[in-house]
Amino acid sequence: LTVIWFPFSCSFLYRFLHIGILSDVQVTEQPSRIGILLDYSNGRLLFFNAERGLLLCTIRHKFTDAAHPAFALEKAGVLTLRTGMELPEFVKHS
Repeated sequence: LTVIWFPFSCSFLYRFLHIGILSDVQVTEQPSRIGILLDYSNGRLLFFNAERGLLLCTIRHKFTDAAHPAFALEKAGVLTLRTGMELPEFVKHS
């Protein structure tokens, strides 16, 4: 899975690429935190705006082995990872 972020003058485009399928999500407000939730048993990987609880993208995949997250920045910058967040309400009921 690859996630690419494109800033524009009045919106932001997130491009999700998984097994050759490209999904574009355009938002008008750039999230300062993006949440990632792996629902291994139900085969879902969710990306959401962590402040507003808005779903950005859901990837469906039948996991058969361990899932290993990896993160990289294309340019120099800061990436902060936080774990142990409580599940957002919208995820609990989806």
